[in-house]
Amino acid sequence: MRESAAKIKTKTNGRKAMAYMALYRKYRPQTFDEVVGQDFVTRILKNQIISGRVGHAYLLAGIRGTGKTTIAKIFARAINCTDNRGGNPCNACAVCREIEKPGVMDIIEIDAASNRGVDEIRDIREKVKYPPTLGAYKVYIIDEVHMLTREAFNALLKTLEEPPAHVVFILATTEPNKLPMTILSRCQRFDIRPIDQEVIADRMRMILQDIGVAMDEDALQFVAARGDHSMRDALSILDQIIDIREDGAAITQEQVLGFLGMADRQTILALARAMIDGAADQALLTLQTLRAEGKDAALILDQLITCFRELLVAATTGPAAMRILGIGEAAFETLSATAKAAGKNRLFTMIDILLADQEKLRYNDMSAVILEMSVLKACSGYVPAAGATALQPARPATAQAAPVPPETSVQPKAAADRPMAHSAVKGSAQQPAPDGAPSAPSQPAGPRTAKPETRSDGSAEINADRLFRLMHDQLAKTNPLLQHFFSEGRLAQVSDHRLELRFAGSNAAMHADMLGREKEDLEKMAQTLSRNADLTLDIRVVKKNAETMSFAEKTAAIVGDVPIESQ
Repeated sequence: MRESAAKIKTKTNGRKAMAYMALYRKYRPQTFDEVVGQDFVTRILKNQIISGRVGHAYLLAGIRGTGKTTIAKIFARAINCTDNRGGNPCNACAVCREIEKPGVMDIIEIDAASNRGVDEIRDIREKVKYPPTLGAYKVYIIDEVHMLTREAFNALLKTLEEPPAHVVFILATTEPNKLPMTILSRCQRFDIRPIDQEVIADRMRMILQDIGVAMDEDALQFVAARGDHSMRDALSILDQIIDIREDGAAITQEQVLGFLGMADRQTILALARAMIDGAADQALLTLQTLRAEGKDAALILDQLITCFRELLVAATTGPAAMRILGIGEAAFETLSATAKAAGKNRLFTMIDILLADQEKLRYNDMSAVILEMSVLKACSGYVPAAGATALQPARPATAQAAPVPPETSVQPKAAADRPMAHSAVKGSAQQPAPDGAPSAPSQPAGPRTAKPETRSDGSAEINADRLFRLMHDQLAKTNPLLQHFFSEGRLAQVSDHRLELRFAGSNAAMHADMLGREKEDLEKMAQTLSRNADLTLDIRVVKKNAETMSFAEKTAAIVGDVPIESQ
């Protein structure tokens, strides 16, 4: 008997058994047109295939279950397909059929979480030189690429930058921030977006219709929401609950909630009302009932946070909440009435209380007690102290304690940033004022700047180290890529109106070149932060001293073409 794509027949104890294929695998898209929620990415990739502008390295970044590996596999088939149809693979030609078979040598899938060492990458470097056996390209799909070691990344770098003409690398990751900039700069990056809840719901409706299973709309929307913008997660939940139905009846939301160990919506809303009304006895009795039914404390708290969020959305957005929350008019009216009784400020406070205790609950064995205390704090109108934390011990009160002065802004590290001799010169100006003299009013804290000190001759003095830190922090907010290169340098003051950003090491020339293109903007930033409009900034590569360098440093300097001087 011929095997189907969805079921695999095996022999078990002398009888035929049907091995089930998970829904997310059975209904995995086979063309770009079948991929949902990633229209921009699929459009660009199809156009590249049509025009023949296929790159040598791609990076697919996004949360789990949004289609990164699926898109990579479709792309691998499409660039090798002999009957390409508008950028999509035909899935019918000999190449497409062979590529679908496991173990084909032209499509190599590597799990970087399990093969993260330098030896595995060296093996790739040795094999990329061999041409493909079926199509035009040999494709390496490296999943969870951020798990590679630093040495493995270094080994991959040269091959990734200049691979043979017949090789295409597709890297996939959920954490692109962990990839070195040297890798990121050599790839075409595509951000795979989180999938909208309604898109997930539409896909689930199609699947349910195909397999002949009925599900209530409320249950369908709930499962789509629990997927948390991940198609795979939503289909995995759907896979679990398909057989929960009785006698072919439609799956209800109550059945789904019971399976997941969650309380029904009405019970959670009643608990929220009790907390808003301050009815601590009613709230604790409801909690006791939920716990007796086996409901998990962490899930109850998650549902409470979601409920108060819905109440706040209803209170602040009005009828638009129906579209935002995906609810009907009746549910909206119920939420609006409850939210009106609480007030926006009260809702904000309750959410703060619940969120503060959420992290405690996940890592504590006394989850039920933490949940009860959180509910009681919300019932009693408890307001967290401003700036206080749970780990901050209370200060013991003393009979003769001095009154606490009002909080004022303090310039951090002001004394530490000044040279010792300079502080001594300034000592006379820092003497306390005589008793009874009026104190200067505190000024509001402004933007952090490296205010220049003044020497006796009136010339400006700049703290280069502090200015470097300020520029580094500013770049982290405005241009993280440039900040990465900037962090490899060292700021030095040459004169009163001139600074040098110096680079040394194997990558000095590259860092200096990258920052040299942005020299004007960096100079303006330094002028602003130092309050010195006449300041100039030079970017240069400095020589390394051969007498103080190790053998490894000398080798790196020679490879990076950094001049070395001898003493």
